[in-house]
Amino acid sequence: MYRIWYWAMIDRESDGRFIASIPDLGDLAAYGDTDKDAVAHVTELAGERVRTAVEGGQPVPQRRQFTEMPSHIRTREVGRAIIPVEVERTAAWPTPPYHMPT
Repeated sequence: MYRIWYWAMIDRESDGRFIASIPDLGDLAAYGDTDKDAVAHVTELAGERVRTAVEGGQPVPQRRQFTEMPSHIRTREVGRAIIPVEVERTAAWPTPPYHMPT
């Protein structure tokens, strides 16, 4: 197995709940009573989303570097976490269709 790492943004809602979202996976998000709960829930959802894409013949969704993420100066953002998603190595690094001369 190979790990793809995605950035999760953690916000705190006005009711005190936390929400962790992964912008690179279509703003996939999950709530939790604590920031750790929200991150744990979104990690499970991220794994399901990526596996579904790969099983459906789609490439692994691209991830951005930390510097490419939306500005961290947002009103409710309390932190960020890096989320691992396990995939088969061939899904993580597909081989281009090279044509070798004969």
